[in-house]
Amino acid sequence: MTGPLTPPEGTTELGIDIIKVGRIRDTLAKFGRRFSLRVLTENEDRYVRDRPETFAGRWAAKEAVSKVLGLGVRGIGWRDIEIVRLPTGQPSIRLHGRAAARAEQLGMGRIAVSITHEAEYAVAIAFGIRSAGGAYLFPPDIEARLDLHGMTQSRAHR
Repeated sequence: MTGPLTPPEGTTELGIDIIKVGRIRDTLAKFGRRFSLRVLTENEDRYVRDRPETFAGRWAAKEAVSKVLGLGVRGIGWRDIEIVRLPTGQPSIRLHGRAAARAEQLGMGRIAVSITHEAEYAVAIAFGIRSAGGAYLFPPDIEARLDLHGMTQSRAHR
């Protein structure tokens, strides 16, 4: 039996993303290393080496994982999701900061990811199984991210 804060057994979350490699290529040309260092962890940066196709795959994977966590990258942060390359070449996910807190809140011990890219597009899909959190659960830091007092004041001044 499940309670209001426990999802049904086997509740899954799925995320997918696609990006044009040209968007990453153009952004790298415009912002260079600043862009890479904002999006990639040090380990990812060493692997990607500003190769647009590889970077696009990492970008898509981070977007897909953020969807599994139900917050989007803006709610988490690019570097809170790290794509780790296993010795077999398989991508794996390592979470940090807000992404790790959100996964813990959802009871999501592991998120699987698959990435593919070619000359024009990169695609990634991510999959996680939840064991906590019910049908909907606010992020753990919702109070810090919402200025309820400010929202109340602005409504009062209307």
